[in-house]
Amino acid sequence: MPVIEISKSDLEKLVGRDLSIEEIIDLLPRMKCEIERIEGDIIEYEATHDRPDLFSTEGLARSLKYFLGIGETSYKLVDEGIKAFNKGVYYRPYVAFAIVRNVELNNEAIKQIMQLQEKLATTYGRNRRKASIGVYDLDTIKLPVYYELADIYETKFTPLNETVEMNLYEIIEKTDKGREFGWIIKDYDKYPILRDSDGRILSLAPIINSEDTRVTENTRNIIIDSTGIDPEIVIDMVTLMALNIAERSIDRKIVYVETIMPDNQVLKAPRSSRGSIKISVREINRILGVKLNTRTIVDYLHKMGFTEIIEKKRYLEVKIPLHRLDIISWIDISEDIAIAYGYDRLGSESIELPSTKQSGRVHPVEYLSRVFRKILSSYNFIEVVNYIMSNPTIQLELFNLDKKMITVSNPKMEKYTGLRIWLTPGLLETIIYNAEKEKEIRIFEIGDVVIPDEEYETGARTERRVGLAISHDKATLTDGLTTVTTILEQLGLKPEFRQTSINGFLEKRTASIFVDGVEIGFVGEIHPRILDKLGLTNPVVIAELSLNNLLNIISR
Repeated sequence: MPVIEISKSDLEKLVGRDLSIEEIIDLLPRMKCEIERIEGDIIEYEATHDRPDLFSTEGLARSLKYFLGIGETSYKLVDEGIKAFNKGVYYRPYVAFAIVRNVELNNEAIKQIMQLQEKLATTYGRNRRKASIGVYDLDTIKLPVYYELADIYETKFTPLNETVEMNLYEIIEKTDKGREFGWIIKDYDKYPILRDSDGRILSLAPIINSEDTRVTENTRNIIIDSTGIDPEIVIDMVTLMALNIAERSIDRKIVYVETIMPDNQVLKAPRSSRGSIKISVREINRILGVKLNTRTIVDYLHKMGFTEIIEKKRYLEVKIPLHRLDIISWIDISEDIAIAYGYDRLGSESIELPSTKQSGRVHPVEYLSRVFRKILSSYNFIEVVNYIMSNPTIQLELFNLDKKMITVSNPKMEKYTGLRIWLTPGLLETIIYNAEKEKEIRIFEIGDVVIPDEEYETGARTERRVGLAISHDKATLTDGLTTVTTILEQLGLKPEFRQTSINGFLEKRTASIFVDGVEIGFVGEIHPRILDKLGLTNPVVIAELSLNNLLNIISR
């Protein structure tokens, strides 16, 4: 989750009253923000990826004002007939704009705008690949603005924080942002730029803005752009940036900009509406396990920033606030009601449940996990912990596996789009990150995998596994066989190894592991083809054991 740094005094100014440390500690978690530190005037918190509106002080202040009942935030969205022109960038085809007028900025406000810009581009924009965002002093620009491809050697401007002009090629090669994000456009013969009607360049998209159009404390009107490969994300990013900046505006005036596409279609930003969702009072009560009447639910929705609600006979029609990109279905709204009600209050009726008849105890699979952890640590293996979330590329495609994995319908990050089906890919990724630091790597992981299985009602089963990996210049299958044998013998088990074939592992250097005739896992050497793809020079031996299968054997 992105870590956000804000000023307490700035937050209080935007909220409209002082906030005690105790209040901040209580309120921020209710906004789905996890506090990292409070030190002097600095507050650091982690905001969840699904709430990009909280990536700066302005958005947090807006949410706190609603929650505290201080007042509603309204914006003046106006159409001044302003247009921009997309001349055609075939590999990054979309651009959208919006204008915020009458802003009052200081150094902290500018820091927050820059932070929001970077956090949005990193998370929602997928590290600028899907979309990036920029802000400029409108009064340094002559409208309309044009988005087009430019010659990489002939086109020049002074990049942000630089003092000399550079051509586009030099910007990619010599600036920090160019070296960091240049890969997005580097392989093309022309690069995308934004320019005004006088030919002044605003930015090399999606890399860096121009020093000439920098936003400063003297800036009074701001134009925002977003370029990318998805028109919905581009409009969302412009909308969110405009709404948060408008919290610094005297009259919260936001101006629409219509961008004329190469085919004469129009991309208008910011959004004027995110639509509405119908919610059933009965279903809300059922899923939360409470008995709330319609009036109470409406009050809770107001606390969470839902100000436009139409009450029907059996349901409520709730208009989605423009800044709430995370609201997709009624279940998202029910979560906000639960937050306003208080998670600490939900389920309080559980105190009426009958007392237990026996004391708690460690689950057998957890106990066995602890045993393996202790044994492997004693043999100088270092434990690693990877996310249960992964993606088909590393889990399946790398090994050319014809299998399925449970995927997420609306992933927030491309790296985490589904649930892992084995530990091996994660162990390999850990080795990649440490290959240049250590001559010999001995690591293990104990964790769950989720395997699609139609025999289960949920369509999948969860299995606890232990995986271990050994990598050094002379690592062979023998290292894996010896380690597995030693570990299992400490449990009083005698393993049997049978030659097998697994995609991505060397043939005749891979074996299935059996105990008492039951297959419990595998051990083998990773194929050089895989190692070469991953940039690894030392051989890698990996073993995976099913603790569930081992537990069944031990329990006989």
